[in-house]
Amino acid sequence: MKSVYGPVASWRLGKSLGVDLICSEKKICSFDCIYCQLEKTDEITNQRDLFVSLDAVKEELKNALKKTTSDVVTLSGTGEPTLAKNMDEAIQMIRELSDLPLAILTNSSLFYDSSVRESLCKLDIVVAKLDASNQEIFQKINRPASGVTFEKTLNGIKKLRKDFSGKFALQIMFMKENKEYAYELAEFAREINPDEVQINTPLRYCPVKPLPKKELDKIEMKFTGLNTLSVYTSPRPKTRPLDKLELIKRRRLVP
Repeated sequence: MKSVYGPVASWRLGKSLGVDLICSEKKICSFDCIYCQLEKTDEITNQRDLFVSLDAVKEELKNALKKTTSDVVTLSGTGEPTLAKNMDEAIQMIRELSDLPLAILTNSSLFYDSSVRESLCKLDIVVAKLDASNQEIFQKINRPASGVTFEKTLNGIKKLRKDFSGKFALQIMFMKENKEYAYELAEFAREINPDEVQINTPLRYCPVKPLPKKELDKIEMKFTGLNTLSVYTSPRPKTRPLDKLELIKRRRLVP
């Protein structure tokens, strides 16, 4: 697999050129979310490690930037990107090659780690996940690695929000398992005070059925006063990926 893929037509970020710092045929993540398009997590962990060579990533990114136009470079892919020990070095390397905004799609599970938060503060855009309003729902939907709790994750999100000077977006994936907790999630969102709340439901192929648009619209109304963006109403740009196969691998038939 290649570390650089896309551009992806993202409803959240526009034309997004992906950089995958995990880049594995198997899914390595700190969560095993019931709705993940990559299906079951092969290796569930919250221990950071090295997965790719940045020299190889650099050459791939150089080539990609010459061949395509994008709105943003996004750390995402085949697992939780903050698990990559060389994320900080990767951010610096990408900055040297491109002036495009640099974003991350993250499940927020490692925000309790101050070194992870320090690296994330060097980005332009953070899209942080919060699907649960308590430990029971957190365990039911996100199925985290041992040692990752709802409280630690929520506190980490709040800490990063205070330190981060770029655009901070909170993404919430709604389904039947958590739709009754929309009010509580909206209250947490108000505490966090993100620049944007992304109201999502699993439209891509996965074991979990998406909520219909009317139901998601009603949920979005609970977030009144916050800047919201819905997966059903946000347009996607037209893109031509460098390699369609690389995109398919990450969708197991990213944003």
